Amino acid sequence: MKVSGILANNGIKLLSGLANNDDALTAMIAKDWIGDAATVYTYKKNGGKDDGREKTIEEFGTGAVWLFGIPAVKKIIDKTVYPLLKLNSKFDPRVLDNKETLKKIKELANGQEKEIFDNLDKANPVIKKLTNAQMYKTLAIGKFVVATLAAAWGLTKIIKYKQKTTTDRIEKDKQNKELQTNKKDINLKSYMESTKRKDISFTGGLAEFMYNPIKNTMILDGVITGTRLKEARKGERGEVLFKEACQIGMIYLFPKAFDKVTNLIGKMTKCPIGLDPKNLFKKDLGEQIQNASDAINALKNSDNFLKTLKDLATNKNPIIELLENEGVISLTNNKELSFLNQIDKNSVMSALDNLKNMGNNIGNLGKSKALKTIAVISNVLLGVVMMGIVQPKITIWLRKKIFGSNENPAIVEQEKNAKINT
Repeated sequence: MKVSGILANNGIKLLSGLANNDDALTAMIAKDWIGDAATVYTYKKNGGKDDGREKTIEEFGTGAVWLFGIPAVKKIIDKTVYPLLKLNSKFDPRVLDNKETLKKIKELANGQEKEIFDNLDKANPVIKKLTNAQMYKTLAIGKFVVATLAAAWGLTKIIKYKQKTTTDRIEKDKQNKELQTNKKDINLKSYMESTKRKDISFTGGLAEFMYNPIKNTMILDGVITGTRLKEARKGERGEVLFKEACQIGMIYLFPKAFDKVTNLIGKMTKCPIGLDPKNLFKKDLGEQIQNASDAINALKNSDNFLKTLKDLATNKNPIIELLENEGVISLTNNKELSFLNQIDKNSVMSALDNLKNMGNNIGNLGKSKALKTIAVISNVLLGVVMMGIVQPKITIWLRKKIFGSNENPAIVEQEKNAKINT
């Protein structure tokens, strides 16, 4: 493949990740890294002498743990605990919830996947008191809890360390001054933290948080917000609360609202942008949708949705590649339909509607590509500007109005107390 082709494919993959605000971290990573850099620069330029250093530690440190802590711990468990228990880490326990669907899957699965489903009700070869099905559920909950608590612990340590660097700087300045004035120093340290573990069960909305990276980070955001408010120094709790409210709004609420607006614009202008860029930028998209039109109708009208989907995958129907690109189904290494991951019928139907809509407006494909690109990039950049520039500037402006200085009032108070006691 030519270099230009490789760059184009990587660009489409990146755009695809940035466009997914429901269950992918790509857009959040981009916003977080660029936004953190802008935040640090804004505070360093306009805030007090400690703002830049504190924000560098806090924003990039918590960002790294927030985005990668849970996936990293889960990956370690997948590579160690699951093989020891002779289980497949790719198996999604959510498929166990619907007995009727599970029965159909057991009939449709092939090869190694069929063996996994056939052994679900058998005793686990290592922990024989539990069946494999029970072990999958137990491990899923355990993995979620361990990964989340480990990441939460890391976040609290970073937030405490950030404040400790300022305390240490004040202590050092004071000690240097004391060398000249021969006065005694004071100790300004006061940090406490506690984590409570609650019982959880594998039901209802819990699975959404366990298997959706975006929703999983919501839990960590709660930890971050709670810890920051708890550890906030005198005079800065208000700006911490304002910052957290802005962050949560721009990370979780704004992206989806913006998507709805741009999707509505696409519909009104007959330039639909609901498809994933991996499909939208395919050279033969129109032909592929046309070739898949019968399959689309068959799926929408099928009485046995999973069987129809499997038959289409077996026959290599073009609809399968399109649905895989939309992220609503996954395939095995042999390009057969995989049942290890949950197949959500509503998500598949939504993808089919988007494909059909694009097929009806294929003449505007070029405009749809342009609108999609603008919408995705604008979504990211607006979030960055709001989180990294607007919010910090408002915070610093409020400091000036309320306390008469651009510097963090808590740090100013610490320095005053240090001077008083020297």
